[in-house]
Formats: sequence, structure tokens, C-alpha cells
Amino acid sequence: MDFSLLGLWSQMGVVAKLVVITLLVMSVLAIAVSIERLITFRKGRRRSLEYIAALQPLIGTPGRLHEALRLPESWNDAPLARVLGVGLSEYRQGLERLGSAASDTIEIEVLGHGVARSMDRAKKRELAGLGRGLPLLATIASSAPFVGLFGTVFGIITAFEKMADPSKGGGGLATVSAGIAEALLTTAVGLAVAIVAVWFYNFFAAKLDEFGGIIDDSTGELADRLASQSARSAHAPAFPSHVSPLAGAVHA
Repeated sequence: MDFSLLGLWSQMGVVAKLVVITLLVMSVLAIAVSIERLITFRKGRRRSLEYIAALQPLIGTPGRLHEALRLPESWNDAPLARVLGVGLSEYRQGLERLGSAASDTIEIEVLGHGVARSMDRAKKRELAGLGRGLPLLATIASSAPFVGLFGTVFGIITAFEKMADPSKGGGGLATVSAGIAEALLTTAVGLAVAIVAVWFYNFFAAKLDEFGGIIDDSTGELADRLASQSARSAHAPAFPSHVSPLAGAVHA
């Protein structure tokens, strides 16, 4: 009896081989999704923090808000730029619509709520994009053990069939060892695939929550600064030089 991996493979039944192939495909999918998400998360975070660093001097200098509005065009690969860009654009269009009414405190407050809602919708879209592939990891993590157990059931059936067949030893331990080994192998492969998928899923779920916190901090501070500066003067620059919004996000 050959108990090496190749030996066990050659002795497996058709169902057990299909189970192992299915589990291998699931593992390849899990690894591929994990590598792609890892690259996406790292690049998104790095580019987002670079965008904040580029945005600060523009919104901190009077009269440069129009330059800040053009920044997202060159930062399309930064999720935070796409979110804050929506807020800045909404703010500018709102002021243009208000005109002389921009000095009205109530109108400014309504505009601030509108900017916050626009950025919140943009945030949901970005987080949904960043979370792409995580449902697949969760599905693989939850289903792989059961796929392995499916192969285990057929391995046990094979073992009992050999035990009941006099022509195959009539129940000797040597005659049923292949079926038991087949059953244990499919279970082990299923558990290995599930463990790896769970690790990756939990890792990316935590990263997604962390990125959501950075976006919340940045959008909340930006909305507050826009509203407070507009309330002071309808015709003053959006951000005076002494204001340094989003500083906390850079160190997040």
C-alpha cells in the first residue's frame, strides 16, 4: 500500500478525485483574490495619503480652492480623492447656486448637510469597490470543510464496501486502509483551504474597516471646515492659511 500523495491519488475513486480538484480550484481562487485585494488595498491607502498631503496646501491657502477641485482628476487611483472630490465639487456648485444667499446661516447649514450626504454616498461606493472579492473568500471559507466532508463520506463508503466484499479481503485492516486514507485526505484538504480563506477574509475585513475610518475622519473634517468657513464670510476663500484640515487622517 502506497500512502504517498501520488499513491493515494491513484487509489482514489472518481468522486474523491473530483472533490480534491474542486478544493484545489477553490484554493487557487482564494489566493488569487487575496493577492489582488492586497495590492489594491496597499496602493489605495498609499495614494490616498499622498492625495491628502497634496490637498492640504491648496485648501490651506486663500484662493486656491479651484486647484483643489482639479486634484482628483490626477488622483483617480486614490479612493479618498474620489470621495473628497465629490464633496469639494458639491460645495463649489452649492455656493454658485446660493449666490448672495451664501451669507444665510441656514442655507450654509443645508449646504453642509448636502456635501456630507454626497461624500457619504461616494464613501459607500468606494468601500463596496474595495470589498469586491471578499464575499467569495467568505463562501470558500464556509463551504470548503463541507466539500471535504463530502469526499470523506464517499471514502468511508468505499472502506465499508471493501469490508463487505470477500474478494477484497473480507474486512481486513489492510483492505480498508485505502478508503480511510482517502477520507482523511479530502477532509484535510478541505480544512486547509478553509483556514487560509478565513485568515485572508478576516485580514481584509479589518483593513476595510480601517479604511472606512480614515474616510469618515477625512470627510467629516472637510465638511465641518467648509461649513464653518462659509458661515464666516460668503466671499472669503474657502480655507484660510491657518486651517490645516485632514491632518489627523495623514497620521491615521
